[in-house]
Amino acid sequence: METIHPLKQISQIFQISLADIANELDVKRQTVNEWVGKRRRPIPKKHIPKIAAIFNLDERWFEKSLLKGSEVLELQRIYIDRNATFEEYEDFFVDDDGVEQVITKYYSPEQDVSRQLHEEEKVKSVIEDVQQLLERELGDYNNYYQDIMRGVLSIVDSKERGKVRMLSDVIDFLLYRDHGFGGFDIKDKNVEGKFDEIYEYYQKK
Repeated sequence: METIHPLKQISQIFQISLADIANELDVKRQTVNEWVGKRRRPIPKKHIPKIAAIFNLDERWFEKSLLKGSEVLELQRIYIDRNATFEEYEDFFVDDDGVEQVITKYYSPEQDVSRQLHEEEKVKSVIEDVQQLLERELGDYNNYYQDIMRGVLSIVDSKERGKVRMLSDVIDFLLYRDHGFGGFDIKDKNVEGKFDEIYEYYQKK
């Protein structure tokens, strides 16, 4: 299956034609076509800053050979947020003295779309991270990691509050135990102490 070049995909999302990009760069349209075509000639580094400026995006977007699904969603959200329209309306509330007050608020019809894209982006990013991990050259450990992932998914899907909370605490403990700030914070110090004991046990294995 043919993949779309990031520059071409971004140009479609932001509705800036390849011809316009060529004009801005003072190069032939054919040159840009060669960058995004099947052969994919590399975009010269000297053009990257100008291309980034055309779209008002970070240069890193144009150094990629492929956009992940979550990145496409992120770019769509950026475009929607930039072009959002706002409607003004009045809202009413009663203050502490019982007097009705009027406040001006603003609503963007695109806000709901942007929020939905953001949620889809987060879900897609998690899926991509899991897929990337499991597709690595892990040898004999591949099945082991697959079983771990299935176990985590099974516990979360069970919706058993105690198991899910315990899983969350164990993950936080392993992620943040060695940090001196934020992260792991459990109110029951006895439980935290037991976590420490279990952790030390496995460190010696």
